[in-house]
Amino acid sequence: MAVKTEKIHCLTIPTPFLVGPVNCYVIEGETLTLVDTGPKTDEGWELLKSGIESIGYSVDDVEQVVLTHHHPDHVGLVARFNKAKVIGHELNQLWLSRDPDFFMQYARFFKRLYLRHGLNTEQLKVIERSSLGYLHFVDKTNVDVFVAHGDKLPGLSDWRVIETPGHAQSHLLFLRESDGVAIGGDVLLSKVSSNALLEAPLEGQERPRTLLQYRESLETIKNLQISELHTGHGPSITDVTTLIDNRLTAQEDRARVIYDHLKSGKMTVNELGAKMFGRSHHKQPELTFSEVFGHLDLLMDDDLIVERHENDLTYFEIK
Repeated sequence: MAVKTEKIHCLTIPTPFLVGPVNCYVIEGETLTLVDTGPKTDEGWELLKSGIESIGYSVDDVEQVVLTHHHPDHVGLVARFNKAKVIGHELNQLWLSRDPDFFMQYARFFKRLYLRHGLNTEQLKVIERSSLGYLHFVDKTNVDVFVAHGDKLPGLSDWRVIETPGHAQSHLLFLRESDGVAIGGDVLLSKVSSNALLEAPLEGQERPRTLLQYRESLETIKNLQISELHTGHGPSITDVTTLIDNRLTAQEDRARVIYDHLKSGKMTVNELGAKMFGRSHHKQPELTFSEVFGHLDLLMDDDLIVERHENDLTYFEIK
């Protein structure tokens, strides 16, 4: 199904999440490729099918589905493409296959983490409901081909795989080397900053410091000379370097705000979340927790604060 001139088509699919619609991409190339699928909703499926048909193909013509990362708004409909190979980071498999040991370990890790950093039972219930709700938007399936940093993308010989962890441990960016066009999922968005979401460590590993990872990924992207970055949400980005510099500065500014809060004395992550985000911290405690925790990692990496353990709680204070 190779075409003479490779084309990229953006299909925008609604989601039930606060982030809004998600962008999926059809690449007409050596292999007809779909990058990401949107969440598992009836509306999303119908719009994805009609979008593919508007380009001149059917769902069954799609030869491979490539995943930027494992979040439900990007992978929910993967199982519907049962004639296509599924390609992505190996960590997608743990999520898409619903590996029971992985999910149990994940839940145990976060329960301990949240309690140690001051979250209460009601907040834990909110997080549990949210987590179970997300799984509703993803069908169980498997990844057929794992790719890693530096690999050529199977079926698209001009595209290279770049690992960009931070927003998700499974996150990948795909770069067309001939002209610097990239498809980047949620690693960099034009209108909003991506949250460096906390994830549980794999067995035997340390907790990933996701904001520090994310900052390293942004620096990696700056060196790729990307001419146009097609994003997971919102419009494409052409001035990638300037936007990355703005995002890095904004992270440092937020870390300084947290540092200023700590001038009044030691605080838990929960206390800092309430001060920083108010009502949003009660509505989406898992997101605000990640945001605060990541910036505390940044402050600790700069040797500006320390953590103290008292009576089963962890506090942070200025060094």
